[in-house]
Amino acid sequence: MPTPSSMNVSFAVPFEGFLLRGDAYETPCRAVVLHGAGKSSRRRFSRLRQALHARGVPTAAFDFIGHGETGGDLIGSSLQSRTEQAAAVIQKVGQEPLALLGASMGAYTAIKLTERFRVEHLILLVPAVYTAGAYALPFGPDFSSAIRKPKSWRDSDAWELLARFRGNLLVFAAEEDAVIPFDVVKRIYGSARQSRMRHLHVVPGSHHIGLFPTDPDVAQAAEKIAALINGIQDRERAL
Repeated sequence: MPTPSSMNVSFAVPFEGFLLRGDAYETPCRAVVLHGAGKSSRRRFSRLRQALHARGVPTAAFDFIGHGETGGDLIGSSLQSRTEQAAAVIQKVGQEPLALLGASMGAYTAIKLTERFRVEHLILLVPAVYTAGAYALPFGPDFSSAIRKPKSWRDSDAWELLARFRGNLLVFAAEEDAVIPFDVVKRIYGSARQSRMRHLHVVPGSHHIGLFPTDPDVAQAAEKIAALINGIQDRERAL
């Protein structure tokens, strides 16, 4: 197998007066990475993306409004806007069937996108889900108040979407995650009862930020993801 090129190409997708800036190892691209909230950006997943590309899985990724090279003010955006931003990027540089890699808040966006696109592989990293009542609220005090109600995640529409998902689900959880309760992770796994395959991997000694703390952790994650996307597991079952 030839060694894939390490070069990727930058892109900018217009969205409501912004340019959603990102890069892709090839276009169109089946694997799309969706970063989380806070100070995150697509750059946080550079090592993982490089490791995936070396294993024959080129990815595309972009910065949501309020993050990274896209810039802008996070206040005023919303979970709903993030879904629309990701959809705009997928329509520009993606190709179905998709493999969506969503981290933290980006995991919820990935789950929402299963309503809009044919998603064959759903790969969730330290996944967050949110009460349906927070979906359209602008980020800010009202949004924070809605999601900080005790166990508000129980009222998420993610459970119904996961129950209908028939692709492959791979979840990476942090052993020492102080942000996402493990009950959320367990319910994500349990809800995807119609998935073709589902697997939960807990990364030892890891935290919510810093899920893959060492190069071997990155390599192990890339091997698992690449095996799934490249269909190696399906072929092994057939033998």
